[in-house]
Amino acid sequence: MPSKRSLLLFVLVAGTLVACGKKGPPLPPEPRGPHMPSTVAVRQVGEFPTVVFRMPQTRGSKPGQQISRVELLRVLYTTENPPPPEADAFRRRGELVNVEVSEQFTPGDVLALTDESVTEISERAIGATLRYAVRALDRRGRPSAWVAAPDLVLLAAAAPPVGLVAEPTAAGVRLTWNGDSESGYNLYRSNADGRAPAAVNDQPIRAAEYLDEDVTIGNRYTYFVRGVLADGRPRRETSDSVHAAVSAVDRFPPSSPSGLVAVQEGPAVRLFWDPNPERDVTGYRVSRSVDGGPFVPLESAPPVRPLYLDADVAAGQRLRYRVAAVDGADPPNESEPAESDPLTLIDEPASGDSP
Repeated sequence: MPSKRSLLLFVLVAGTLVACGKKGPPLPPEPRGPHMPSTVAVRQVGEFPTVVFRMPQTRGSKPGQQISRVELLRVLYTTENPPPPEADAFRRRGELVNVEVSEQFTPGDVLALTDESVTEISERAIGATLRYAVRALDRRGRPSAWVAAPDLVLLAAAAPPVGLVAEPTAAGVRLTWNGDSESGYNLYRSNADGRAPAAVNDQPIRAAEYLDEDVTIGNRYTYFVRGVLADGRPRRETSDSVHAAVSAVDRFPPSSPSGLVAVQEGPAVRLFWDPNPERDVTGYRVSRSVDGGPFVPLESAPPVRPLYLDADVAAGQRLRYRVAAVDGADPPNESEPAESDPLTLIDEPASGDSP
């Protein structure tokens, strides 16, 4: 049997070893659910708030870690003053107002959840401040953290714009509509790639028309417009107007070149003209008439600059020239030609000869 002295020595050594270890507050367990949703924003569309966010990444590649559920939580404030931050408001008073379940959620996709239950609140929640948060859950029910959107003060809905028309032009797609929104309009566009519609403008459009120059010839686009209910962010808008689909095609020829001048330069003829103002002009086509004959194209590849040297001429010929601008459409559009004044070439003396 060990002596009392041996036991005391053992206790002292053990205590010393324990004291050498690191101490600190207990650490929380590492999160096991999905990462948090990102770019969370809220807006009013018609009479309903809609929260838009980007789906988060999973914690791993196992089947049980795949996202299968997203939830929208709401806290309602009815006082006129701006509500306090209240970090734990969602835990204490949050109300689940929308749930979407799917086995096909894709990380990075943009998702929108609408709160249609506001119509059940007194006076349809008009004038109330609404605070929303979203989270994602995996197949085993493990949640991400809640992510809050900016507060939204709900406004009374208004009628959307009407009569939206989209038509292709040489400069892009021109859109016109009818509406009486004093705060302007927001225009949205989608194309055939399947992405969600995106706003074309950053600041409200003040007139009931817009030229969308950021289009690609050959693509098909769908547009709709919403009236702005009030300035500022988050966006508060009417519901969608009718949708207008259009193909961005270029059937519009450039304008006829201006300022065409033909001058003799030694035994050749130099042509000058003003560059065309259209951005899509890719070159020019030059043709020539000799002694009143038909105009014949001079080159298969058009010059890209507004000048041309015609050396295939002879003294005594009476010459006229035409220049047309062409654009980058497929097939190219050609302008009406500009025509020069007639020019008769003289036989210039060779270098060193007497005049």
